Amino acid sequence: MIFCDNYPNTFALKSKMRYFFISVLSIVLLASCSTDETVTYEVGSDFIDNDILVRVIDTFSIKAGTFKLDSIATSSTNRVLLGNVLDDNLGQLTAKSYLELTTSTFSINTDAVYDSIGLILNYDKYYYGDTTKIQTYNVHRVLQTIEPDEGTIFYNTSSFNYDSESLGELSFLPKPNKSTDSLYIPLKNTLGEEIFNKIVDNDINNSDDFLQYFKGITIIPDTTTTNNVLGFNVSTTANTTGNSSVRLYYTIKDDDNEDNSYFIDFVISDLAKQFNQINSDLTTSSVLGSFEDGEEIKNSTDTNNLIFAEGGTGISARIEIPAIKKLLEISNTASALSAELTFTPLESSYSNNNPLEENLIVFIVDHKNRIISQLTDADGNTVNAILNKDGSEFNSDTHYTIDLIGFVEQILQSDLDLNYALMLQYTDYTKTVKNLVIENNTENQIKLSVKYLNY
Repeated sequence: MIFCDNYPNTFALKSKMRYFFISVLSIVLLASCSTDETVTYEVGSDFIDNDILVRVIDTFSIKAGTFKLDSIATSSTNRVLLGNVLDDNLGQLTAKSYLELTTSTFSINTDAVYDSIGLILNYDKYYYGDTTKIQTYNVHRVLQTIEPDEGTIFYNTSSFNYDSESLGELSFLPKPNKSTDSLYIPLKNTLGEEIFNKIVDNDINNSDDFLQYFKGITIIPDTTTTNNVLGFNVSTTANTTGNSSVRLYYTIKDDDNEDNSYFIDFVISDLAKQFNQINSDLTTSSVLGSFEDGEEIKNSTDTNNLIFAEGGTGISARIEIPAIKKLLEISNTASALSAELTFTPLESSYSNNNPLEENLIVFIVDHKNRIISQLTDADGNTVNAILNKDGSEFNSDTHYTIDLIGFVEQILQSDLDLNYALMLQYTDYTKTVKNLVIENNTENQIKLSVKYLNY
């Protein structure tokens, strides 16, 4: 579709103008539309003849697909993610967590008596999936020092060896909306007594001593029956309400009537020493299927005219618009005034348990799906995909829009043939596992509309 508009404020004309002709001309741009009609408008006596023309082109060919990043950083998120979900499109997702633990207190009175030890997990209200299903967690002892292979970052693909024997297990019905609620997983008393005695006997006097003895824990969800993922708070601050920790209880008996119960909290030693391993088994997907590597793209034509984005796993939506450079063939003296990309989420894919996000992050990627930068506008400001709703009961016109003027101008002004595309993800994709399904069919096409000025 092509529209023409009067654009009198675009240029300061130096001489008195008599007539301003705006023509609706035929444009052919790859698969773009055309018209046989040319219309001339007389707009006043203070204009001169000129060739200024404003066009709106909204029939660019779009290449839409899905790819999977090799890995994403999942450490330093302040969130433990645990659970298992099965999705027809995206297969089976499993989230487990690794934690290196320590404490600031390595002193226990010699009169103290060991009581018990357990893992406390405090909800942070994040959840995904069916929380009416009973969940089961197992706690295991990590057998390796929790250190990254290089740098300071752990990824969704990182993992460490752990003891196959469980330290503790809990089956429960999730209550993620109660941030004041928590889970308590009793751990083996043999572990608690050993830690207690080593501190009392001064065999463990500091964090280094403790980490030499106890590398950390991993929490593993049952993957056979559950269908939810839950989030739990975690920080380096001990003895605070709302933080998750391994808590060792003991008592000191004396002659007073006061509470003689005490405890030591073992919390994560460093924000970077807790991360979530998030596996995505795409062999169980009926639509998407497995990826050979991060460069492979599953075209929407091969995935039921759908593309996908999923937090935590690196599965990302990809939109490529190769025809942008063709705008230069219209005129050597032209400029894009505005550019807007629109796309529609599949209506059946979102619900109260998986609501649409108000904003999505947008990255520019190259032909190998390597992230170049975050998308910005013409002034260098960060641009997100923005959710738009029609406000009706059925949200029949629910869609996202992206201001693409900065991207279009970057492509047009470059001397190189930039083979760039857009990557769509959740803004918090490093610590969530929700997913987005986008349509790209004849009824709901991904569409770019560019207002273009010839002069």
